[in-house]
Amino acid sequence: MEQLRRMREMQYAYHRKFFHGLYFFLLLIIGCLLWDSPLSLALAPLLVITAGTQSCFYLHFVDFARIHARTMEERLNKTLGKGTLIGSEIEDLYFYPVDAPKIGGFVPTAPLRFFSFFTLHWIALWLGLAAFALWRLLPMMGPCGRSYLALVAFWGGLNLAYLSWFFSRREGLASIENFLRK
Repeated sequence: MEQLRRMREMQYAYHRKFFHGLYFFLLLIIGCLLWDSPLSLALAPLLVITAGTQSCFYLHFVDFARIHARTMEERLNKTLGKGTLIGSEIEDLYFYPVDAPKIGGFVPTAPLRFFSFFTLHWIALWLGLAAFALWRLLPMMGPCGRSYLALVAFWGGLNLAYLSWFFSRREGLASIENFLRK
């Protein structure tokens, strides 16, 4: 029960970090847009990419805690001979199935679930802010604007490719789940 409590606390802590991170990056990016200098505008798209990657990092910890809590609940239910502890089952129904392949919080097999929509909402917001920064910045940059745009596209594409690959494989979470089942 103590391990289960710790995992639920960890889950809450990383949910909190996830949302605080979203709001922190949002304020930081809005500050860059309001400052309206070439340097702050150039920083905004890179902060958008970092915000997305950081959000996935925190969500990965939430998933770890969910998997650990699920294993603890299964063991306790087996020991008690009852199906009393059902938090993990409810989370799978309400948020997203923790075992489903996903990219951050977007589950391709369930794109209409609220968590997938919430993820798409933030992606659209981030991309809109990055596009606005680029729209303001590129006329100021002249010929080197294309190089900067290529750098941002490359860095964003590299992050997206890695996150898609990592989350779709579920290797890290599957190894934890296998370890806990032992």
